[in-house]
Amino acid sequence: MAEDSKEVKSILKDFQASDEKIVLEAIKRNRKEGNSKTFEALLNTLKETDEPTVESAIIEFLFDLKDQGAKDILIQKLEDNSLAYYNSFLVATFWQSSIDGSDHLELFVQKAIEGDYMTCLEALTVVENFDSAFSEDEIQNCLLEITDALEDEEESDKKALLNSLKEVIQTLPIEGE
Repeated sequence: MAEDSKEVKSILKDFQASDEKIVLEAIKRNRKEGNSKTFEALLNTLKETDEPTVESAIIEFLFDLKDQGAKDILIQKLEDNSLAYYNSFLVATFWQSSIDGSDHLELFVQKAIEGDYMTCLEALTVVENFDSAFSEDEIQNCLLEITDALEDEEESDKKALLNSLKEVIQTLPIEGE
């Protein structure tokens, strides 16, 4: 494994700083010099920070990602739920940054079902933007999950979003058709 550059080491160190200005500057430097290690550290900083300006800068960074390689780390964070409070932002990153998450349809459906209204809305937006074909089994599993969730959902606004998600999934192209 290659050794980290001096700049990467500096970014990693500065993400840990107690001075908000140092952390904000590290976020800026991460745009140019960062890699997957600094991206994961950035997400950990999001989880640990109580500074609204740092939180806002990180979310802005997420929505402006240019690296499709960030997908694996974002998916991991959604799967392990380590950033559950920020799930709506993590999900929104996929459509905001045009990252193709179509190979994780069931995860987005799960987040829509389990999440709050905003997470559900963001997941709906992500699925609406998919430009892929899916297996019939995957679509049927998602539709079954949503149907079950609709029976249990008490919030009318979220229920309407889940119904919209169900309609979108019903129109997704099936592989081989």
